[in-house]
Amino acid sequence: MVRRASILAAALLIVALGGTSAPLTILYTNDLHLRFGRLASIERLIAEERAAGAPVLLLDAGDAWQDFRRPLAAVWGADGMVEWMNRVGYDGMALGNHDMYWGAERLDELAGAAGFPVLCANLVPQHRAVLPFVPSTRIDVGGISALLIGLITEELLPYSAYPGLRLMPPAVAAANEIERAALPEDLIVVVAHLPVADAIRVARRVPEIDVFVTGHSHEETRDPVRVGETLIVQSGAFGEHLGRLALDVDPGTGTHRLVGHALIPTEKAPTDVGRGLLRLLAVTAATVAAALLVLL
Repeated sequence: MVRRASILAAALLIVALGGTSAPLTILYTNDLHLRFGRLASIERLIAEERAAGAPVLLLDAGDAWQDFRRPLAAVWGADGMVEWMNRVGYDGMALGNHDMYWGAERLDELAGAAGFPVLCANLVPQHRAVLPFVPSTRIDVGGISALLIGLITEELLPYSAYPGLRLMPPAVAAANEIERAALPEDLIVVVAHLPVADAIRVARRVPEIDVFVTGHSHEETRDPVRVGETLIVQSGAFGEHLGRLALDVDPGTGTHRLVGHALIPTEKAPTDVGRGLLRLLAVTAATVAAALLVLL
């Protein structure tokens, strides 16, 4: 009888421990680069995931607001992209090197219009300054506390436009932010405009990271890359896929278990060239009118 009671107690303990986990779906994009033709499809997929019932964390790993290869879209595209990201309810975005090409004043405008935090922990001010981004933020998703930390690549940064910023090694910045801000129950998610290879190096040095959503290198991780308990993912580029990472998370400890992962293909709608031309003409006309007022 004692043995049976012990077995029953052990079984009840296993059930009880298993019952503490909660589902969490992380949806992610990276390097959208003003590809508006994909947004309607991405929006539908996001709505379907939310309708499925599991709590959703929606993240972007940077380079959403700029692409010098698309000068026509760049005239009006950044504001339109921010509006769309607000509408679909992004929870956080890593600062991308292309996003910084707008310059400090314009980047401040865009980040101010965003209804979500722009994240970067490894660009730090040399002097006291109000920055358009924050190193980290904490969000509660379905009873799960998630600490989001942002990182950016050192490649192709417009240093001359931001003389007051200093670049810190990403592993050092992530470790410092975890030590400063993390709580024992947090799921630690790094949203990084970094290639997968760089994320692997950071994860080896900072094993506390649970999930690494990456960008910049336009890679497709069909299966998450594992470094210890860290899961590293990236969805390619240009909105061609919506990344979906399904987890079971213990809200008390932040420990996680991979349930599933997919890069969901999106559909491309016809590009509205007329809209871009009208915006370009409007901007040109306004610029000429302003110049005439100054001259006259």
